[in-house]
Amino acid sequence: MATVHTGTMGWSYPDWRGPFYTTGTSESRFLAEYAQVFDAIELDTTFYAAPRAKTLTQWAHQTPDPFFFSAKAPRSITHDWRLIGPLVAAEARAFGELLQSGLGTKLGRLVLQLPPDFSPKEQRNLLTFADALADSDQPWTVELRDGGWVETSIATQLAERGFSVATTDRVALPGAPLTYLRLLGEENAVERFDQRVIDRSTELRQWGEKLKEADGTIFVHVRNFYEGHAPGTLRFLREALGLPTPPFPGEKQLSLF
Repeated sequence: MATVHTGTMGWSYPDWRGPFYTTGTSESRFLAEYAQVFDAIELDTTFYAAPRAKTLTQWAHQTPDPFFFSAKAPRSITHDWRLIGPLVAAEARAFGELLQSGLGTKLGRLVLQLPPDFSPKEQRNLLTFADALADSDQPWTVELRDGGWVETSIATQLAERGFSVATTDRVALPGAPLTYLRLLGEENAVERFDQRVIDRSTELRQWGEKLKEADGTIFVHVRNFYEGHAPGTLRFLREALGLPTPPFPGEKQLSLF
């Protein structure tokens, strides 16, 4: 079986106080409590702005070893420029170097989440971009959301350039090894993030079987919208994999009373 690192997408959710975090925990303590349970996180804030080097170093210091931060590339690269232009590869390389420098061995993957309408018609732009970064030794993963990509060999072509392809509950490309799994659910499917309210247990068991059959290192990240409470979803998935999950800090607090 593969080595599976599990985490949510972001950690700053006030609704998690009680069911996951201890009641009354300040947001400045969220990451430290989170890292008591899971060993990976996907950063969404980097999609909107590159973090400061000081912030990355602080995050690294707040987490134990091993722990991994994966980060979405800034939207300027994926959505504004759509991977096109003389500066886009340099911008992406600089972003990767910033994360590598600040996180060191705690860097997981650099995620290019491309727009939903980024279709196979733009395949040349994607491969040109990948060619420009093929020598960077940076851990790039591409998420393709247009269903038309399943009819292409893009996963193989990107692998030749050192890029992997993300698998999601929406699009799974043929020929793409399972290396980065994102369980997204439906946008705005729930209003609160304090409990699992959408039962996807059958799907999670199926993903568990696929993970058991896979090889290598795999990162699994879950969004709150998938079921309503990403930590609870991850615990269920880990149980399906036969992996233990430490008690949530909020649960340990309750056990004292």
